[in-house]
Amino acid sequence: MKITKKIVNKIEGEASLKIYGDKKVDFVEIEFWQYRGIENYLINRPIMDALVINPRICGICGHSHLFATVKAIENAVNAKISKKAKILRDITVGLEIVENHIKWFYITLFPTQIKDKKYIFKANKFATLISKAIALIAGQYPHNSYMIPGGVTCDPTNLEIIKLKDLLQKIYEKYQEEIIDLNMNSNDLRVFFENLPRDIGKSVNRFLVLGNNLFFKKNGDVSLVKEEKNTSLSKNVLYNNLFVEVGPLARNIENQNIKKIYDKYKDSIYTRIIARIYEGLLILKYLIKKVKEIDICEPSYIKPEIYDGTGISAIEAPRGSLVHEIKIKNEKIANYNIIVPTQFNLSSSQDKNNLSAAQTAMIGEKKEYLDTIFKCFDICAVCVSH
Repeated sequence: MKITKKIVNKIEGEASLKIYGDKKVDFVEIEFWQYRGIENYLINRPIMDALVINPRICGICGHSHLFATVKAIENAVNAKISKKAKILRDITVGLEIVENHIKWFYITLFPTQIKDKKYIFKANKFATLISKAIALIAGQYPHNSYMIPGGVTCDPTNLEIIKLKDLLQKIYEKYQEEIIDLNMNSNDLRVFFENLPRDIGKSVNRFLVLGNNLFFKKNGDVSLVKEEKNTSLSKNVLYNNLFVEVGPLARNIENQNIKKIYDKYKDSIYTRIIARIYEGLLILKYLIKKVKEIDICEPSYIKPEIYDGTGISAIEAPRGSLVHEIKIKNEKIANYNIIVPTQFNLSSSQDKNNLSAAQTAMIGEKKEYLDTIFKCFDICAVCVSH
């Protein structure tokens, strides 16, 4: 049997695929070779150091890692936060998801089918607007640390909230005009699929949501998540001993419009991509509603009583469910563990009866589609390698 090795880049790092088969993929192994070592770096440091270090795990989803870190510490020390702080956190994490989806679609995925630099400029235009909105709450972007156990460090004025509302409305209207509208009409998506079948890349058809931030509702229990070693520097992640798919399709499978697409194409590449693009619009609509609920008279911060403990958090990040776990002893980090969405979707199993979402999607497909199918899961190699 012919075996080829393919290096895949432009996925926030690199991964390699060991492909078995000639014209079609008979089997595939996924390997990540970067070493992050963040968890080891955190040991014996004061717990507040994690708020500065962890957002630097990734240049794309730093807010999500900060959010998961803060919630893990808060769960360990039983901290409380105000509704105002919760909304402000949701806004920056939500905007980060929207920005990620736009960059992924136009900068990572589009070039696998369409070679036209105008789409890169389009993504940058939206990213600039979104970064301005995030900066009103969180300051510098990326790698900010404005979330702290007990709330947030910012205290926005009425004028800043008005500016934020205007920016959110502007981004929402442009999103409908230029990317996809509420009826799921998207000229760019039509262009992307002109020469690509819509029904390829079907996966495991098992969906998991562990976080309940924004409007997402969890459907699983984090205690059923298990890590195991594979042949590279990554780790496999299973839920209840099975591989699952996390991310926008899992989060929005019950949405009426997404469900119609799913009924026709199942969990194919087309359903997975349109769910991610459409989610950006749904999040913006949700944030426009939530920003009106901010009461600037509420406290931004409620001081928690720090003591030893163990905390685990699960949130929904751009690529899916993100888990952080911390053990605190004498107000220092005794142990830390991170499970990222790419681990769920891109585990590399040797058991042909229990394969990961990405492996299942690629096996049986023509090699010419491999790059696009692989990247439709929105991979982050730097997050996964630890």
